[in-house]
Amino acid sequence: MHAKINSYLIQIILLTLPFVLPQFHIHDDNSTLLTAISLLFAILVGFFIAATTSNYLRLQTLIADANAQLISICNLVKIIEPNKSEEIVQAIDDYMISSLDYELLDFTDNTKKEFSRVLEIANGIEPKDDRGFALVAEIQSRTYTILSNNQESTMTAKRIVTPRHWSIIALLAVLLAISLLSFRNGNIVTSLFVGVMFLTVYHIMTLVYEIDSNIFLSKQLEYNDPQQVFEGIGRMNYYPKSAIDKGDAKPKTDTYRIGIYKDYPNSLEKEIKIIEPSK
Repeated sequence: MHAKINSYLIQIILLTLPFVLPQFHIHDDNSTLLTAISLLFAILVGFFIAATTSNYLRLQTLIADANAQLISICNLVKIIEPNKSEEIVQAIDDYMISSLDYELLDFTDNTKKEFSRVLEIANGIEPKDDRGFALVAEIQSRTYTILSNNQESTMTAKRIVTPRHWSIIALLAVLLAISLLSFRNGNIVTSLFVGVMFLTVYHIMTLVYEIDSNIFLSKQLEYNDPQQVFEGIGRMNYYPKSAIDKGDAKPKTDTYRIGIYKDYPNSLEKEIKIIEPSK
């Protein structure tokens, strides 16, 4: 909430700056300077948007693939050794619930215990017939895929835009702003045009930051995609209550589970309750 308020204040300030700052001129041919700075800014920002978007799309693919592999492992275990069906379902359920306790990019390192339990059950399957022996290889293949995906996700999730890069982008943005301010002639329309350009530059830089830090559409990845796993293993959808309260997650069905933390963020201990539609 505070972040949104701060963002609105910044945008209002940027929009009003051209109207309150005194007029000045840098050079007789300001257009040449503005063109050069704009070109450098566009090239640099365009490069980083392309690079970060590529990483972000790859991260989406890896997460979706890992979720699909978990559902497949659950189904294969049920076929090969039906008496372990509830065991594998519970292990995957625990793993997915634990993953929602952490940020999208941190859950891999913090859910190793739950993930190891899933692998332990999958690797401990004992086939009883030829069909079971044939499907064991499928389980091994899918567990390897998940491990590979988790490893690649750790690398893909790293930020590309370093503080040094941000300093260059910020410097070009300031130079661009100064060049635009020098074009003012006291006309309200011109000042409004400059203010809108300020807002555009601000939103471009915000976009680069959100894509690079994987904030862009992260709520879909963090809360919506895991629900497919819960549904695939036959369990109710689950959401942390804090995510629902903040509006980050919206339940897909009327009946679902919520995790109520007892002392967050000091402790991740929680109570899971079932929410049902009032009758």
